[in-house]
Amino acid sequence: MDKPNIFSYATKELSQDAFIFWLLSWADPKYKHFNSDLTIVAIQLLEQFFLISGFDFPKTINNFKLKKQEANIDIVCYLNEYMIIIEDKTNTKVHSNQLIRYKNYAEEKDGGKYLNKVIAIFFKTFDQSNYKKEEKDGFSIFTRTMFLKVLVNSEFQNIKSDIFQNYLSYILGIENKVRSYKIQKIDDWSSLSWSGFFQELQCYIDGSNWGKINNVSGGFMGFWWASKKNEFCTQYLQIEQDNLVLKISCDKTNDSKRIRKICYRHYLVRAKERKLSFKKPIRFGKGRTMTILTTKYLIRDESTELIDIEKTLQELKKYTQFIETNFLNATQLVG
Repeated sequence: MDKPNIFSYATKELSQDAFIFWLLSWADPKYKHFNSDLTIVAIQLLEQFFLISGFDFPKTINNFKLKKQEANIDIVCYLNEYMIIIEDKTNTKVHSNQLIRYKNYAEEKDGGKYLNKVIAIFFKTFDQSNYKKEEKDGFSIFTRTMFLKVLVNSEFQNIKSDIFQNYLSYILGIENKVRSYKIQKIDDWSSLSWSGFFQELQCYIDGSNWGKINNVSGGFMGFWWASKKNEFCTQYLQIEQDNLVLKISCDKTNDSKRIRKICYRHYLVRAKERKLSFKKPIRFGKGRTMTILTTKYLIRDESTELIDIEKTLQELKKYTQFIETNFLNATQLVG
């Protein structure tokens, strides 16, 4: 039985901020005599920040200072002539232009003292579909997997610190849940299981994205790809957990019913010709974005009832080829 873990209750970003701040504080030379193991972990974490940002880690730490919420930046670390800024996220994403503001602040601080010496880290312990925006804004990505490589080290297994061991147990628990789609029956999958499954699909399906899709019922985990756009609408495939749907997103709401009717008839006929199991949804819905066809796609291993990844991928590739070869262009949608 697992012991109570403070991080299972304190799941907000502020709690993770506190742990990262606490761990990094052990890199301060004045603390090295208290717990040398934690000092080593902290320095190895900083070394990774330098490495992924293209900088060489200094041979000695002559100046070290940590600050919280300087200019609203989660964590700022001054190490010798470098300024490390850390934006920490758990299960949320960046908003507006906050990363650009933080990077500009660091580069302009003290008359440009840290220009070309800023190490900007986007620290994410839950997964997201991609990090294009964060990278475009000048941040290096530090993921849960990268963090675990620092924390899960044979020489650190017996670190005498309840805080460290509690956090390690907590983040390993997240990792195990993400990977659980390989060992759990599909009906038992959590949102983290779906995120792990979608990440594997993403390795094989070009141009795909995934994430939480909110609706009035609370939302679901979705995966979308094969997007084809013309001047009237976008046609694409989307996984809505155990359902595969073909959707359209119309540019003009007042024209959506007409376009939906044309697309539905077209794709249904083509699906029957290809002997695909697409069928009409229970209801089309209203608005710009609508499901026009739906089917099941998950293939289970008969002996274990676990997902058969290879066969499921083959099934999805059939539907990908279907939409790519039967996409309706603008001329076909002119009424």
